[in-house]
Amino acid sequence: MRSFVLILLALLTAVRGIAASPSPSESPASLPDGIYAKITTPRGIIIARLFDRDAPMTVTNFVGLAEGTLGPNPGKPFYDGLTFHRVVPGFVIQGGDPLGTGDGDPGYEFPDEFSPKLRHDSIGVLSMANSGPDTNGCQFFITLDAENQLNYLHSVFGKVVSGLDVLPQVQKGDKMEIKILRLGAAAKAFRADQTAFNELIAKAPRATFPHFSDEEGVLPTDPPREKGFNNKLSNFERFTGVKIYARAFAAFHPSGPGQARSETAKLIAQQLGVERNAVTALYFADTHDWEFAIGDEPLKAISKSTEVSALADWEKSLQAHVTETSERLIALAEKRAPADKPLTEPQKDYIRVAAMLEELVEVFSPKTKS
Repeated sequence: MRSFVLILLALLTAVRGIAASPSPSESPASLPDGIYAKITTPRGIIIARLFDRDAPMTVTNFVGLAEGTLGPNPGKPFYDGLTFHRVVPGFVIQGGDPLGTGDGDPGYEFPDEFSPKLRHDSIGVLSMANSGPDTNGCQFFITLDAENQLNYLHSVFGKVVSGLDVLPQVQKGDKMEIKILRLGAAAKAFRADQTAFNELIAKAPRATFPHFSDEEGVLPTDPPREKGFNNKLSNFERFTGVKIYARAFAAFHPSGPGQARSETAKLIAQQLGVERNAVTALYFADTHDWEFAIGDEPLKAISKSTEVSALADWEKSLQAHVTETSERLIALAEKRAPADKPLTEPQKDYIRVAAMLEELVEVFSPKTKS
């Protein structure tokens, strides 16, 4: 199963075809005012700008650990001497675990922090590793390419501004040393102590009830895809206010005589109490297509018209686009799969559902000013 996950990630990278040129080496004197993390590795130095305005809680945690004002050993920089314990070429380099196994933490967890502005949209994005909603600690990763499927699953809190060429050279087991650079009055005044951290945690929104379900076992269970999709949609609502609910079914099962499949999404939206303010999307594995119910509020994001025909045209166009994308990914995955481990139907369904949910999140994300 792990080999399939890596194949899919590689395919996503290949389909995007995104390239990035290395940033020139920068000295602190040449950097604009702000808070930066200087990460020294055996392969070179990486400097990342930390997003203290858009991700203040996550930056407070990272700065506090790096400077020794947070963490299990007061006064001792937490990250110095730790390693990059996970390296997936073309995907991420991950480190900051005191155990070096992926299971370590600083002795606490803190909530997620998301914003439509902060995306895994290029190489060099600095983001938190976790094991589910609100389980952030000390482990972080840096992307080696755009990885937008991680949006609303992992909290972005910085971006590499120097040393992009170093990232793909980092090897598993490489040690790190992290120094925080505070440039300018605001950066020097930024508090990263326990009191400031506790205040930010107290204000953070918490995870809500499930947004995605796969009660009929359409998707792979190792790893648990249902859980991952639910986390994504739940986090999307928490930090944007936009509600998307999705369900996967093996086939259409009428709940009453004469019920049409096209009515099912609306009925489920009514059962959830979200028919006016949410997008409800149902996937049927036997036909590989979708049914939707779109409330009045999210409808404003896609059309000025509330005419049924206009909505039907939008849904048709959406399905065609997502089908083309997902079938292309499936074809590539089948081509790259080992001969003794061909792609399974649940794996294909996972690709189809992932493509649709990613598109819905993109379409209904609040638009931000550049």
